Amino acid sequence: MQFTARSFSPSEAARRLGVSAKALRLYEQRGLVEPGRTAAGWRAYGQKEMSRAAEIVALRALGFSLAQVERALEGNSQGLEPTLAAHQTALEAQLRQLARTVDKVRGLRSELAQGRTPSIGELTGLLAPAAEVRIAFELPWPWGGELFELRDIRALNYIIGPLVLLCHK
Repeated sequence: MQFTARSFSPSEAARRLGVSAKALRLYEQRGLVEPGRTAAGWRAYGQKEMSRAAEIVALRALGFSLAQVERALEGNSQGLEPTLAAHQTALEAQLRQLARTVDKVRGLRSELAQGRTPSIGELTGLLAPAAEVRIAFELPWPWGGELFELRDIRALNYIIGPLVLLCHK
């Protein structure tokens, strides 16, 4: 990501990076990025800080925790394997979804060649892959607002443990 030589306020830097100003503050508190200061003492993000913050944002988008981001920025690979494995799994799921969509397009083209017009639902369904359930929230203290996300949540298909049914009379 390229940025101009000018400095950005925390809110402008956050907007350009696609994160909240609170996230930038958290990155600063963790020592991951060190913004400069204006003469008035306000934080200012120059090209160097914006590039560093963009790296942090990219690693977070890959699913890295802030601790893993810190280690990765230091060149330490400890603990990266599970995160990379999870990212690979997600990419492979996307690849399977894309292959299913290609098969649907191939089938619709075949039917079209035979004179059958696809329905609007079939056509618009090509754009919407299966709904991905995603839950995200910021963790409270002592994690300092770090985002916690659950992706690719599978449907519940079994219950372990006692099942108690309550009947109201």
